[in-house]
Amino acid sequence: MASARSLLLLGGALRPTGAHCMEQAEERGLDVILADTRENLSKVPELAERAALTVELPYADVEATVAWAVGQKKAGQEFLGVYGTRETAAESVAAVAEVLGLPGNGRAAVRRIQDKFACRAALAERGFRQPPVARCSSEGEIREFLAAHRPGPWIVKPPTGRGSAGVSLVRDESDLEAALVHLAHARRELREELVGQGMDMAADEPTEAALAEDVLVEGFQTGEEFSAEGVFVDGVPRLLAVTAKVTTGAPHFIELGHAMPADLPPGAQADVVSTLERALPALGLSWGVFHVEFWLERDGGIVLGEVHVRPGGDYIHVMAQHITDTQMHGAVFDQFLGEPVDVSGWGARRAAAIRFLTPPGGTVTAVDGWAEVAASPHLLAGKLTLKEGSETAPLKSSYDRSSFVCVTGATLQEAVDTAERLAAGVKIEVTPSAAAADDPGDCF
Repeated sequence: MASARSLLLLGGALRPTGAHCMEQAEERGLDVILADTRENLSKVPELAERAALTVELPYADVEATVAWAVGQKKAGQEFLGVYGTRETAAESVAAVAEVLGLPGNGRAAVRRIQDKFACRAALAERGFRQPPVARCSSEGEIREFLAAHRPGPWIVKPPTGRGSAGVSLVRDESDLEAALVHLAHARRELREELVGQGMDMAADEPTEAALAEDVLVEGFQTGEEFSAEGVFVDGVPRLLAVTAKVTTGAPHFIELGHAMPADLPPGAQADVVSTLERALPALGLSWGVFHVEFWLERDGGIVLGEVHVRPGGDYIHVMAQHITDTQMHGAVFDQFLGEPVDVSGWGARRAAAIRFLTPPGGTVTAVDGWAEVAASPHLLAGKLTLKEGSETAPLKSSYDRSSFVCVTGATLQEAVDTAERLAAGVKIEVTPSAAAADDPGDCF
């Protein structure tokens, strides 16, 4: 049994986030109880060995996770806190904290922000600018929404999930069928990924005239998209960095890269801070780290998008910590310990950027140029999964990305230029496969 200074880390068997959590916990003398599925634990044996205690647990099953934690409490195990960095762990983290009386966000608040429709509705009710939105359970309901909110365009996407998976721009009703096909494909990919992590993901068959799962339809946001990264300190959301995004654009807006600190117009960052300080508590959130997407409209208005109480993916959390010299997880752990967190020195000291390699679909016949990436003094992190014989899929969602280059620089422009130069220097030759050659792509 671990000590009373034990941190329960749910779904923490992943690189690099789990490793960062363990390092920052260990610096504070905390014993980490690492709870994750057997499949995830097997992929990072070094983390499993490093933990004070490792537990095989279906952490995304909220009721099972709560029952296990309550059983441990009854057996005499004390927890200083519970933490997680995966989207699939967020509700379990909140539920365990709530049941055991530990610091954290309420389960109802976390469930609300994970439901994109409920989150938008809650923000609109509290006076925050939001696009028209509806949750639809049939194609007929979607068409009714489009007819009621002309001229468009609109966005069709899943009501829960992460990243750009399943997102499509619908310019007119002729785009709808392709958008729903794309959404179904993304849901299959997500389900396969979660099954690969050892989670039970049964799929429901659609009934006649109904969709397999609900669909979110909303007005298209025309502004520039960013995300805000930060930590709650004493219940107040404190901004660490704003992230600028690069996407494929319409129709699916797949993220190809990120850079920080974003170059915002004068006064915009203060508006972002003010909006976060009002909106997140209004949603019932007060604990942990946050990753909040938003649009900056041409008129200077801020429209909040998805809200998460976990670090940003795509190495955004790595970059945010690097450019600010701040331990995001450690700031939360300090509060578990009752230690003060000084935010006066928070701010960007340097810049960082990431770019994904996105070869066309087919069979890789040659890869060259990675040696320059690996040797770069600016490299923060890099990953090359492609090699001769690898099969690549046409880029239809974030799940189709694999390899990337993440770098640092003295300025934003320097970091972006370095990331793009190194990424462009990796030459990947691909022979289109029969499946890729026959794939007409999305009919938009």
